[in-house]
Amino acid sequence: MLAVSTAAIFIKLSGSHPVAIAFWRLLIAWLLILPFAVRDLRRDDTVMNWRMAGRLLVVGVCLALHFTMWIWSFQYTSVASSVLLVTTHPVFVALMAFFLFDERLKLVGVLGMLLALFGSAVVLGGDLTETGSSLTGNLLAVGGALMAGAYILAGRRFRRKVSLPVYALFVYGGAMAALLAFAVYLEAPIIVRDPVEYLIFGALALGPMLLGHTVMNWALKYVSPTVVSVSLLAEPIGSTALAYLILNEIPFTGALLGAPIVLLGIYLVARRGSIKTS
Repeated sequence: MLAVSTAAIFIKLSGSHPVAIAFWRLLIAWLLILPFAVRDLRRDDTVMNWRMAGRLLVVGVCLALHFTMWIWSFQYTSVASSVLLVTTHPVFVALMAFFLFDERLKLVGVLGMLLALFGSAVVLGGDLTETGSSLTGNLLAVGGALMAGAYILAGRRFRRKVSLPVYALFVYGGAMAALLAFAVYLEAPIIVRDPVEYLIFGALALGPMLLGHTVMNWALKYVSPTVVSVSLLAEPIGSTALAYLILNEIPFTGALLGAPIVLLGIYLVARRGSIKTS
């Protein structure tokens, strides 16, 4: 959680295009994982086939969309609002698990989900009182949360079949390919001239990517996606505190009022909702 909480700060400090930030963050992490993935593929290639590879590449596209929408949101809204909204992904995990895996929530879980959505509306409304353009950032952050939910659920399904390095190799590789396509479509510059930017990219790769996302993908083999999702709720606390200390960014009133509501609602969904399979 310490590693993940630094992501928003590094992104805010970078002046590069959101697609470039996401691409280089993934590329550096991918290169560090590559030797371990090659080793695992040589040891046992029975699980990996074209169908599995294709599925993992699609998961990578979800990750690319998550990064792009979330990082882009920082250009329109505050660190606090963006991180709080993007970490509503446990709600989307619960909804998608219901439709895809027939996993149901008890009444307290449904109430918690509604509470979390209400808290998100409070965050959004408070942000709008500061600047109308924040609506775009908030919607991008919610879209990033939806893609994060799909990414986490996919990790739950596929991580039990392939090793962590192999999973990361294909998922991160698919995300990089999607980001390159986004860059071409958006005419976004991928090559950055400022060397300081590459230091930021390296910090994002080593911290939030390897110690954050990759460790999260490791955990998905052993614990439920709900537990993984709820553990990420420590990110708003760390990111907001770091934003105040480093960026001198004071959270909007809506973020301060809505934050406890969001966290309480998601807590009820993930910890008190008693997910059960019918």
